[in-house]
Amino acid sequence: MNEKKRYSDLANLVSSTRKIHGLSQRKLSALLGMSNSYATHLESGNIQPTVETLHKISEILELPYSKLAVLANYIDSKNNNNLQRLERLSDLTDDELNSVLDYAEFVRSRRLDRSTFS
Repeated sequence: MNEKKRYSDLANLVSSTRKIHGLSQRKLSALLGMSNSYATHLESGNIQPTVETLHKISEILELPYSKLAVLANYIDSKNNNNLQRLERLSDLTDDELNSVLDYAEFVRSRRLDRSTFS
């Protein structure tokens, strides 16, 4: 599947919501702590933001994290149980969320390490 097509729904949502909030792409990039061109790449559908960046986008643009995670292909929208579980993460403190994200990265790295030896 073409990467641009893959993230186009996420790109469109971020772009339209950014405009509603009166933010330029440059300002959104700055609020995310990214390079000036980050929002341009995001809104063109060329990149998949990290989970941490999705959380920042969710906060800045006041969008539900679970919706962003589905559009970024981190969770399968057909599995409603995962959506409900993800929504329960919204009340975690920043430190707690960072611990969860660190663990998720650890799990992902182990999977990638195993696939390297296959």
